Amino acid sequence: MATTSPEFPGKGERAQGELQSDLQVLRGWTWPYIAITGKQDGPLATVIAGIHGCEYVSIRAAVRLAQELDPAEVRGRVLVVPIVNLPSYWERMAFFNPYDGKNLNRVFPGKANGTFCDALAYFIFNTVIAPSDSFVDLHGGDMVEELLPFAGYLASAAPDVAERSKMMAEAFGLPFTMGRQADPSKPGGMTYVSAAQAGVSALLAEAGGVGQLTNDDVDILVDGTRRTLQVTGNLPGDPTFPGTTHATRSQTLFAPCDGFWISDVKAGNQVKEGQKVGRILSLLGDELETVSAPFDGTILYRTTSAAVKERGILMSVVA
Repeated sequence: MATTSPEFPGKGERAQGELQSDLQVLRGWTWPYIAITGKQDGPLATVIAGIHGCEYVSIRAAVRLAQELDPAEVRGRVLVVPIVNLPSYWERMAFFNPYDGKNLNRVFPGKANGTFCDALAYFIFNTVIAPSDSFVDLHGGDMVEELLPFAGYLASAAPDVAERSKMMAEAFGLPFTMGRQADPSKPGGMTYVSAAQAGVSALLAEAGGVGQLTNDDVDILVDGTRRTLQVTGNLPGDPTFPGTTHATRSQTLFAPCDGFWISDVKAGNQVKEGQKVGRILSLLGDELETVSAPFDGTILYRTTSAAVKERGILMSVVA
């Protein structure tokens, strides 16, 4: 039966259910979830995935995590919502939602009276994110996105939230970790930023890409989330910290014009300031623009699609 808020089972049990919203624009949609109640009292941790519906690694990792968690060892409660952007999933639409053309991970905490993405963000934020003690948003690289696994947290949150979020990200153990700065007076836009602004320790973790469901990347997200749940107190044991590089500088490169994008580098490549990293051609093959690295660093992710529009993302460089 669908409910407007998750229902947790008795201690030491696991249950499945569906969420539904009273908001008019979301009528007819339901979101599956798995709720686990441990035998011992403890905090509430929420894990979501599929904010972008074609990031299949994240969706599979969330489902596997929920299936593998043993209620007997869980402390407190764990809520897993494995796919949030259902319209994008069913239409195989990268990054955006087919109903309003918005990127769901740019509109949190949402608006009750907005478009589909605004309302969905509002519903998810208020139903499963804000009530939590900790929050993990799993991503998997979209259909035209090649990336190096990374984690992000809000470094400009309240000191206790920022420190807790940083520990969660470090335990996740991905190659790069980025502490984001955000104006506390402005809406977060991204899930983990909005969560941290509301006082919930939170992180984003990403692995996978280019529309592939790769078991190694699923393992990365499952194992990292389990270590994070040790930090949050939802799983027993002291977490290990596999090691990560804290990026202190990052820049996203955008397409200066429409055209045919050819990248000269791949995710994980080292680049030097001023190095040509790609070019944009006309549809008849004439070179329109060249793209250069803004500083010495590493390519964190890049767009693999040749088709790009003006202001479309080409790649990100971190250092």
